[in-house]
Amino acid sequence: MRKSLVTLILFLFWTLTFAQVDLGIKGGMAFGYDGTLKQTITNIKESKAKNNIGWHIGFYSRIHLLSWYLQPELYFSSMKNNFESSTEGSFTTHSNRLDIPVLVGKKILSIGRIYAGPLFSTSVNEGISLKRISKTKSDDFSLGGQIGVGVDISKLTLDARYEFGFNKSNTNFVNKVTHQEFTIEKKQNSLLLSVGYKF
Repeated sequence: MRKSLVTLILFLFWTLTFAQVDLGIKGGMAFGYDGTLKQTITNIKESKAKNNIGWHIGFYSRIHLLSWYLQPELYFSSMKNNFESSTEGSFTTHSNRLDIPVLVGKKILSIGRIYAGPLFSTSVNEGISLKRISKTKSDDFSLGGQIGVGVDISKLTLDARYEFGFNKSNTNFVNKVTHQEFTIEKKQNSLLLSVGYKF
């Protein structure tokens, strides 16, 4: 998976070197990231994530091909989830990752766009609000997809997209006092709203 990400990044840089592209910055909010708390011993799902909200910021490029375009992006994203456990009580987890979507889109009328494409994600760090809990293991990579719509107004670009995961990623935790183990099972299902500025 690491080799695939390196190859993808090198390809994107090569494309940007020889093609006519737009470059810009973007940022926004994410809502509804899917997460489930599971007890490792019993494998019982305790609770679903709630009040899950996040944000993202980074760069995008848009390679124009007549009425179509290729839009690779690179951004840092962060998501927070609240859980309720029968053994640990209420706590919050946060997940930070580096996202690389590669979108193929089509222009509609003069300002509209539709697009879809794969999303490659790698975990940067994850944490939990309980001091007595420590992380033991996490999945570093995940694969998903994005589909959305957007409009361009002068140098501003506005987007609304749905992000979905093709696979689940797990982070394992352990209580350092009781040695109770549990898992946060995550999947990239969320709504992303963003605004960008073209240089």
